[in-house]
Amino acid sequence: MKNLVIAILLFTLIPSVLAQEVAEAEPLSAVITGPDEVPVGRTIVLDASASHGLGENTQYIWYRGESTVPISRSVEAVFTPDQPGVVIMRLSISTIINGEREAVETSQAITVYDRKIVLIADSSIPLDKLNLHLVAAAEAGVYLRLLQPEKTTIPLGVEESIFAMLSEESATLNGAEAVVLWTEGVKGLQALMRAVEGNPDKYEAIHNQTIILITDRGLGSLARTAGGPFTVIKPHQILVTRKEAVNPLMSAGDMGSFISELTRRDIDFLVVDKSSTGIRPWNVLSSLVNSMLIHGVPSQTVILLLMLPIIATILAFFKQVIGITTFGLYTPSILALSFLALGWELGLMFLLFILVTGYTTRQLMKRWRLLYIPKVAIILTVVSLTLLVLLGLGAYQGITLSGDTIFVLLIMSTLAESFLNVKTEEGWKTALFGIGETVMAALFCVFIVQLAFLQSIILAYPELILITIVINIALGKWTGLRLVEYFRFQEVFKHIQEE
Repeated sequence: MKNLVIAILLFTLIPSVLAQEVAEAEPLSAVITGPDEVPVGRTIVLDASASHGLGENTQYIWYRGESTVPISRSVEAVFTPDQPGVVIMRLSISTIINGEREAVETSQAITVYDRKIVLIADSSIPLDKLNLHLVAAAEAGVYLRLLQPEKTTIPLGVEESIFAMLSEESATLNGAEAVVLWTEGVKGLQALMRAVEGNPDKYEAIHNQTIILITDRGLGSLARTAGGPFTVIKPHQILVTRKEAVNPLMSAGDMGSFISELTRRDIDFLVVDKSSTGIRPWNVLSSLVNSMLIHGVPSQTVILLLMLPIIATILAFFKQVIGITTFGLYTPSILALSFLALGWELGLMFLLFILVTGYTTRQLMKRWRLLYIPKVAIILTVVSLTLLVLLGLGAYQGITLSGDTIFVLLIMSTLAESFLNVKTEEGWKTALFGIGETVMAALFCVFIVQLAFLQSIILAYPELILITIVINIALGKWTGLRLVEYFRFQEVFKHIQEE
């Protein structure tokens, strides 16, 4: 009997002691979990069980706004809004800690709406312009949920930043009447597709809804590229239009009225639906590109692959017609892809570190008298370690690179071998001229292929890449003098004319 009494006392006292220890280790704080936006008439449940530092005899009191009349005295509060607006829910918690009753209060703002529209804009859209649309939406009684990722230093990193943002915003698409994508080309739509794919909640939120693409480029090319993501997301329709359509969207009562308003205001738009996404004999290559996008291949990877023939053709023209002396054709092509993926400023920095590291390593190995192949392997190893350090520093500064970009960067490290070979065989002057012309040719290629309208056209009509074959056949039959040779042999031409 004595043992039973001791066990009962321990069973009674231990929870109290543990509660006091927890309270001492963690300060008292009230935490509300639950949705922060809800349509009119839908019931939501707010929960306070995630609060910290609770002691004994805990009491919960829920209030709505500034009211002093409790709506709940339990750990949960059930709330059904009856009109749109912003509702403040307050939670007061009191508990006994170390024999004294302490209290804490917190609140959460809940947006109640009749109509909800999600606007996803990339960092190139000015924030003041987006704020004007927020004001217009509020005046029209529309809840406009604005999402804009931070500016990225990587030119092809826009899609990744939007995808990461949508992955974190788990419930943003819920209840939306339409999703507006105000981004460059198809990047926003591609990021949305990747976020929706494999996520049942996001898929149900966007399925059979309307997606609106805002662009200042050709509507036809963007509508053609949107066919692939359409088959994955399966919305009711994708509407490609201009930025002037944003305000009419806020004032329209539904999508039918919105389209009628676009027609009345003479605002261009195209509709992508089931009838416009079929495979036809003349768009087989386009269907292949769309299939790649559907199966998760990032759009920046597809763009890099499609731009490589254009880069190679530009370089072939430079070498055959103009007569510049680059390190072959493969090396400047890879260098151009690296600049396109990284940005030319960051790409030049990586290139400088690669060349300095390669040259320094080769100078230090002179005393070892190694054979050529093992020596090159050591140089590439040191260059790779240097890139690893640079990537680590970049990650510390918030600059992250995707896997395909890093792969291109590693291939770019082979440029050190070409530079060192030319320097050893022909001297510093020839090596510096070679690397200079290679970099200038690569930068010119980047200037051409990074044009947004060119990328949109090639992504929409990849069959145009086949034209580069015809151009290269014509260049292969070139038999005239190169442009620089007219200047190099200027004296010879003068003597020929005199004779």
